[in-house]
Amino acid sequence: MDTANLNNRTPLSVRFCVIAVLLFLGLSPIGHPNGTEQDVFRSDILTFHGDQGVTADSLTSDSFHVALDRRTADPSQTPPKYSIILRGIDPVEKALFQDAQQGKWVRFDLFRAAMIAEGIRDPEFIRTHEARLDTLVAKVLAAARTEGKTDPRTLTRLVFEAMHRDILTNGYSLHCTELSKVMQTGQFNCVSATVLFNVLAEKAGLNVSGLEMPGHALTRVQFAVGDTMDIETTAPTWFDMQTDKERQMATLMRIAPVQAEPVPPVAQNADTPPVIADAELMSSGRREINSVQLVATIYYNIGVDLHAKKRFPEAAAANIKALYLDKDNDQAWTNLLASLNNWALELVSEDKGRRYNVATVILDQGVALDPAYTNFHSNQLYVFFYWIRGLAELGHFDRARQVYAHAQQRLPGDQELQKLMNNINQEEARILQQRR
Repeated sequence: MDTANLNNRTPLSVRFCVIAVLLFLGLSPIGHPNGTEQDVFRSDILTFHGDQGVTADSLTSDSFHVALDRRTADPSQTPPKYSIILRGIDPVEKALFQDAQQGKWVRFDLFRAAMIAEGIRDPEFIRTHEARLDTLVAKVLAAARTEGKTDPRTLTRLVFEAMHRDILTNGYSLHCTELSKVMQTGQFNCVSATVLFNVLAEKAGLNVSGLEMPGHALTRVQFAVGDTMDIETTAPTWFDMQTDKERQMATLMRIAPVQAEPVPPVAQNADTPPVIADAELMSSGRREINSVQLVATIYYNIGVDLHAKKRFPEAAAANIKALYLDKDNDQAWTNLLASLNNWALELVSEDKGRRYNVATVILDQGVALDPAYTNFHSNQLYVFFYWIRGLAELGHFDRARQVYAHAQQRLPGDQELQKLMNNINQEEARILQQRR
């Protein structure tokens, strides 16, 4: 990016985050800024309300209020909730969210909740496929009674084997998160296989929960207090390895990427290409989640897919839904921040009309949510730098100074912006001198 006109060196060569480099490589930074920095941003998908909370007048029949827990560097502080209104929520999904308010399903069960989360609204479709599951479980229970093998451990194995024999017949597929696709194609990933097994296990009377770790999901069956079994639901031969824990761990490490470092500031699927895993982290990094939180992983994966398609507002909304169902889902939190960050950056691209004013509003929301997320600060500098510079190159020097004053409130004392303004002031003085 050429900044030679007003500054002899690129100001963001070190501080500019990787995401912005990817999105703006090769683009000319000059453009006509639209609007003013005071514009309030509202979209058809979500609206930021921040500390102000939400009144009844703010809500419509197709909207839903989510109050997120902010992140703070000081654990002793309890910052105010951050209010966001999700829009385009149909009555069925709204009923789902309302049912989950106590952290458990009351009107819904895991199967129906999963179907609704992925967008299925056809009652007959849901009934047909649930009946298929009921029939499968009935056959498993009948066979177990006939053989006199109805203990929970044997039932767990029988349900698992029936699932892979009769439903998960077409192999692993990275993007097959939706249970509806699993039922129709036989393909699966870690989320859909875990949801499906838990649905079947619950119908068989087993006590199950999900397990979540960075980049992966699996199942835990509880037989008694302190007596549990963790199951890699994507591995058809998992029970053949019961006496070989090293083989189980090797299988899990091939399937699930465990990262010792924090999740990077880009959207990551709950299934990603295998990486070298750390066995100790694999054993200790599992977070037990209930059926409501398990549905949150579906929304999270939907958000990842939307992010990959650069549908950033929808990706942000999907992650907000995931956090509503599971406020402790750190991956959804990280990807919410990444979606807001990349949404802002996309808005200042040439094909989006250089909407610097709206981008700064979105970055402001991001900073309010998590001030420790450094990409927001780096990209505030990026957006303000080119907004101010673009105004100056169009000869709008007074407006450039107004935007600079606005930037100083966010980035007080930033040397790169100060250098830019010094150059702008010198350029303006030179032009005025020529006119005399």
